[in-house]
Amino acid sequence: MKRHIRTLCCALAITMQANAQLVFTGFDLNPGAGDSSPWQFVNYNGKMLFNAATTASGAELWISDGTSAGTQLLKEIYTGSTGSSPYNFFEVNGKLLFAAISNGNGQELWITDGTAAGTQQLKDINPGAGSSGALTNAIAMNNKLYFAANDGTHGTELWVSDGTSAGTQLLKDINPGAANANPYKPVIYNGKIYFAAADAANGEELWVTDGTSAGTLMVRDIATGIVGSSPGSLTIYNGLLYFFASTTAYGRELWVTDGTSANTQVIKDLNPGPGAGAYTYPYTVVFGGKLYFAGDNGTSGTEVFATDGTTAGTVLVANINSSGSSLPSEFYIYKNKLYFNADDGTNGRELWVTDGSNTTMVTDLNPGAGDGSPTLFYTYKGNLYFGATRSSAPDYNIYKSDGTAAGTVLIAPTIAPNINPTGDGVGFFLNTTNNTLYMRANYNSNGLEMWAIKDTSTTGIASATTVADAHIYPNPANNNFTIQTTIAFKAGSVTLTDVTGRTVKTEKLYNNVQTISLQGIAPGTYMADVWLDDKQSVQKLIIE
Repeated sequence: MKRHIRTLCCALAITMQANAQLVFTGFDLNPGAGDSSPWQFVNYNGKMLFNAATTASGAELWISDGTSAGTQLLKEIYTGSTGSSPYNFFEVNGKLLFAAISNGNGQELWITDGTAAGTQQLKDINPGAGSSGALTNAIAMNNKLYFAANDGTHGTELWVSDGTSAGTQLLKDINPGAANANPYKPVIYNGKIYFAAADAANGEELWVTDGTSAGTLMVRDIATGIVGSSPGSLTIYNGLLYFFASTTAYGRELWVTDGTSANTQVIKDLNPGPGAGAYTYPYTVVFGGKLYFAGDNGTSGTEVFATDGTTAGTVLVANINSSGSSLPSEFYIYKNKLYFNADDGTNGRELWVTDGSNTTMVTDLNPGAGDGSPTLFYTYKGNLYFGATRSSAPDYNIYKSDGTAAGTVLIAPTIAPNINPTGDGVGFFLNTTNNTLYMRANYNSNGLEMWAIKDTSTTGIASATTVADAHIYPNPANNNFTIQTTIAFKAGSVTLTDVTGRTVKTEKLYNNVQTISLQGIAPGTYMADVWLDDKQSVQKLIIE
């Protein structure tokens, strides 16, 4: 095995062209012009773990504290230049589970505690050289991880792991024998996991599990027979679970369920008859007290629609392209408005915004009919970051915006001479230890490498706005605190910031009652910013 790699990083503290408060730092993980192509970042115990490649080792597991000296190969799982390609990290019982390829074992389930010695294969689910494809469509609930995997005998089915080899096992063979159930796009709703899966008799339909084999059941055979309704875009709204599903009678439309077969029904046949009223991509989003999605009523083309959960309340929000379909995509909430990209038929695919009443184009990033195609939206220190193309030729760059045309600017190091520096656009990652954004880009002669974007401005603690949706206790807290939420949600998170505005911890919320560790966080006064879909609660938290 290759000796421990000492990272060679070119720390380029460079003032940004667009904003003097932004500083870029480049990390040359694969020295020279070769690409390290870092991705799959995750915060874990105050460090970043991620996938990065070198010429000698291929794509392997790396760890970083955000500094050049503290960025290094954690473990060469697949010895030689092939690489283990670690991906899909999930924390369970204090450790990270992930998928990786090792010599002779294919892609299997691995576990790490952030040390080389503590990084090992958890279970060879598909024995020998076969790959189980572990950790596709995974979700954590009640200190266990539920995921799709193939053991070589039962096909791709629903598995569960508590972080031990003995506790990693097939939960249910939904499609008996070697056939695949392909559990897909899970979401937690009312303490259970809902997902799409296929069996031999019903095709792909909506399923639910309470974590037991006996409690893993089909909710309803929506499209009767073996064709299946292919449910997708599962989203919690107003205490119910909404999703897209296809039937012969209605086509693909918006459905809702409370988890029972009797109360699983179509909201509205938006495009009457077998025509599709729901556009599968993008996924739905809860905003301004309504559920937004890309829909088609048969006359307007695919445009922005919203629903309040009733037939009459499912309506067109904006007909952006009057001569066709604007195909709105990449819905993202920022400053209490909904941002997305859309094509009005004149300016190409550009950045748009709506407050639910007024819908306008923010700016024409790629002037003329060319597409700017803004995507990968991310909020950092009060600003909106995203990637977009600025010309007809491939030239994908990073932008920072305050939500206005004048405040939307391209950002890059002053030494960035390359065209299309972020062309593969894998997105941003926030290191909660140093409150810095990380991404991958090719800004100089070092290839596609890891770059940090640091906003050096300081932001004080915002005023607390406590709402009934989230309750924090105990307060003051010591080693941990608990967040109890009173509403169903699809995407939840909590971020702790200190008095200087520095982020000290960010953690995803999966359950209505979840305990958050305060290990490594100094005593003091913090703000806990809790997001439940589009609902926010900012509360003061004292750590003793």
